Amino acid sequence: MANGAWKANWAGHFNRVNGKTMNPIFAKRGCLSERELMQYLRGNISNQQRHDIENHLLDCPLCSAAVEGLAQSRNIEEVEDELEALQGLPLPGRPNPRLRATAWVNRAAAVALLLLLSYAGYRYYAATATERLFAEYFRAMPNQYITLRSPEGLAAEPELETALQFYSSGDFPASLPHFRNYLSSHTNDVQATLLAANACLQSGAARQAKDYLLPLESQAGQWKGQVQWYLALAYLKMGKTQPARQLLKAAAADKASAYSEAAAKLSSELK
Repeated sequence: MANGAWKANWAGHFNRVNGKTMNPIFAKRGCLSERELMQYLRGNISNQQRHDIENHLLDCPLCSAAVEGLAQSRNIEEVEDELEALQGLPLPGRPNPRLRATAWVNRAAAVALLLLLSYAGYRYYAATATERLFAEYFRAMPNQYITLRSPEGLAAEPELETALQFYSSGDFPASLPHFRNYLSSHTNDVQATLLAANACLQSGAARQAKDYLLPLESQAGQWKGQVQWYLALAYLKMGKTQPARQLLKAAAADKASAYSEAAAKLSSELK
């Protein structure tokens, strides 16, 4: 039977045969069905349905984790394709032909929900593992710019001076537009670029941090260790473990770098 027809027949049996047994599981105050999860993520629901589902998510860690895990996917169609592949696998054991249709539908519904939650849990864990490592290892680079430049020099660069003031006070998002304005005409200022990338990472803008750091890989000079370390963290924040691992390996191999030991440790924890 085609997958679409199976889903339609399953939904019909689900509502018609099991109204007194299975429906409470997926009712307003129960766990969400696969269909409800997909519709919620697509936004194909009424305001009242959204209100009911979001109230349920506040009280149900299982469904909340499922929604968050599925949201990590590139798109909902990808999720459905992978779920179809999982649902196509044979179940352990052979069903007894004498079992009533109700028992079969109950089992199919339970297996489908378990597959969905397992898949969502995997997505959620894979994403949150890199987030945990980033939070554990990232520390914003201290601002040492003023100690290397005279006050007179900074006064001639008001955008840089303002950016550094915000950065030093911990207001990283406020520093970003001033770093951007300054760096638009000072593209070779590696130290300011590193601080701007750190401000991006501290503000949750990992992709922007990567865009700042990537051009510095081949011209960092004395800042090479810092560039490799923070670029690896930017990739880690983005969930891109392969380029992060390569950069960490290079940073760990540079024993003269202050980040060598930390890079080796993080690399060993990055699975």
